[in-house]
Amino acid sequence: MGNVGLPVIARNEAICFIAVDGLASPWRNLYELYIYKVRNRQIILLIGFLVSVFCCEGQNRNSIWCFGDSAGIDFKNNQVIYSSVISRGTCTSICDSIGNLLFYSSSSPDALHANTIRAGKVYCSNNQLMQNGDTIICRAWYKEHIITPYPGNTNLFYLFTAGVTSINGFFYSVIDMTQDSGRGAVVQKNIQLQGQNFWANDGVAAVKHGNGRDWWVIIRHIDTANNDFYFYLVTPSGVNFDHVQNIGDIVQSNAYRIEPSDDGRKIACVSNNGLLSVYDFDRCSGMLSNELSIEHEVTNFNLAPWYWDCELSPNDSLLYVSSEYTQNDSNSYVFQYNLNDVNPSLTRDTVFAIKQPIVGGLIELAPDSKIYWACAYEPPGIFPYPYPDSVRNVYNENLSVINYPDSLDAACNFQPFSFYLGGKRTYYGLPNNPNYELAKDSGSICDTLTVGLQELETQNSFLFVFYNPAWQKAFINAQNLKGKNYALSVYDITGMLVFKEQGNISQGYFTKDLNMQGFASGVYVVSLVTEKEVLNKKFVKSF
Repeated sequence: MGNVGLPVIARNEAICFIAVDGLASPWRNLYELYIYKVRNRQIILLIGFLVSVFCCEGQNRNSIWCFGDSAGIDFKNNQVIYSSVISRGTCTSICDSIGNLLFYSSSSPDALHANTIRAGKVYCSNNQLMQNGDTIICRAWYKEHIITPYPGNTNLFYLFTAGVTSINGFFYSVIDMTQDSGRGAVVQKNIQLQGQNFWANDGVAAVKHGNGRDWWVIIRHIDTANNDFYFYLVTPSGVNFDHVQNIGDIVQSNAYRIEPSDDGRKIACVSNNGLLSVYDFDRCSGMLSNELSIEHEVTNFNLAPWYWDCELSPNDSLLYVSSEYTQNDSNSYVFQYNLNDVNPSLTRDTVFAIKQPIVGGLIELAPDSKIYWACAYEPPGIFPYPYPDSVRNVYNENLSVINYPDSLDAACNFQPFSFYLGGKRTYYGLPNNPNYELAKDSGSICDTLTVGLQELETQNSFLFVFYNPAWQKAFINAQNLKGKNYALSVYDITGMLVFKEQGNISQGYFTKDLNMQGFASGVYVVSLVTEKEVLNKKFVKSF
C-alpha cells in the first residue's frame, strides 16, 4: 500500500491536511480531503500514526499471494517474490498476523499426467514441499482450494479442497504449524465431507462468522441441475455440515464461482453459462437473502458468454466480471455493473476487451484495495500449461489493475498489463483467499461470543478413512486421540490381518496414506488402538 503522508505542522494553530493516497477503502473515503484544525503536535502525529496502522495492518494475513508460474506478490513490502506454484488456476495462501508467509497450496501439472490426479501440494514459507504436503485432492482447475484458521488454536489451519473431476467430493486437511521445526506439516489429509456421488463445483468460498471467530465454508455441486448452496460451520469443535439453502436460479454449470464481498455482507455468483446474481449474506445464520438477479443463464450452451469470475468493489456498489472468449467472440472482457442502479443489467460497461491468444482469467480484490486481473497466453498450436520457457511476453508477465474499483466507468482507471511480476508468469488464476481479518458483526445477534469449557473439553476422538480408487490408497486420519502410542491394524472381511504398524502419536493426530495396490477388492476394517481407546472404521476397496 502507499505510504500515508505526514501532516503539515505550523508553529501555532494550523490547518493540516492528511495525505491519504494509497489508503484502503473505506479509510480513503473517510479521510480524503478532510481538514483538521489542531492545537497540538502530538494529536496530529497520533492521527497520522493511527491512519498508517489502519492502512498497513488491516490485511496482513492476505498480504502475500502465490500463483501462476512461480509468481508471488508481497503487498505489505510492495515487492514481487518467488513461489513454487506452477498452477494454471487453483492456489491459496495465508500469513501470520504481521504479514509473514505461513504456507500456501496449489494444484500442479501432475494432474495432466495419465492416470495421475495427485495434483494438490502444500508449500512451506521457504517454498519447499511441506511435510506430508503432497497428494492433496484437486485437479488442475481454478478455485478448488481455500484456507481457514482453526478456531481456538492459532497453530492449526484447515485446507478445504473440492473434488471437481475424477475424484468427486468435498474434503479438508489439517495443517499444524508447530510441526517440522515450525515449518508446518499436514497432520490430517483428505478427510471426506461429501462422498464420491457429490460432484463439487469449481468455486469453494469462505466467510468469517459474525462472532468473529468461526467460519462459514460454502460449496455448490453440479451432479444435477440445482440451486443448492451447502454451508459448513467451522468451530473449535471441528467442521460440521450446517445446512443446505435453495435459492436463486436452477443451474448446471461446471464453472460456478461464489465470491463474498470484502465485508462479508454480500455474495456475488457467476457462471460460465451467463448467470450473474448478488445476495445479502447473514454472517450469523449463514443464510442468503434478497437476490439481485442481473443476468440468467442461457439455454443454448453455444451462446454462453463464458463469464469466468466476478468481484465486488470494496464498497459493494460495483460488480466486476471477467470473461473468456467463446466460439462466436474471440475477445476476453472485463465488465462493470452498477449495483446501485434500478436495473443493474442495463449498466454494463466494457472496461476492457482483448482478443486471443490472450485469454481472461480470475479477477480478485487485493489488500491494497485494487482489483487485479490475470490473463493466460495461449500460443497457437501449443498447449499452454505448463508454458514452454520461451513463451514470455507482456501479457503473461504482468497483471492488469483496476486502481479505483469504487469509481464508475473510466474513472475506475483500468491499466492493462501494468503490474510487472519480475519475470514470473501468470495463467488464469489468482489466490482464492478469504478476508482473514474480518471483524465480528457488531450489533448482530452473534457479536457476543461465549465459549464455555464444555465446548473445548468434550472433543471426542474421531477416525476417518477415505479410499481413493484412482490412487489405490486409503487415507487414514484420526484426531483428538488420547494416548501417546498407537497400533494400526487393517483386516479383510474374513478377519485376516493384512497390515500392521506401530508408532507415536503427535499432539493427538494420526495420518497414514496406506497403499492398497495388490489388495483384493472388498470390505476392510481399520483398527487404531492407543493406551486409552480403540477406534474402528470400515471402508470398501474398489477398482
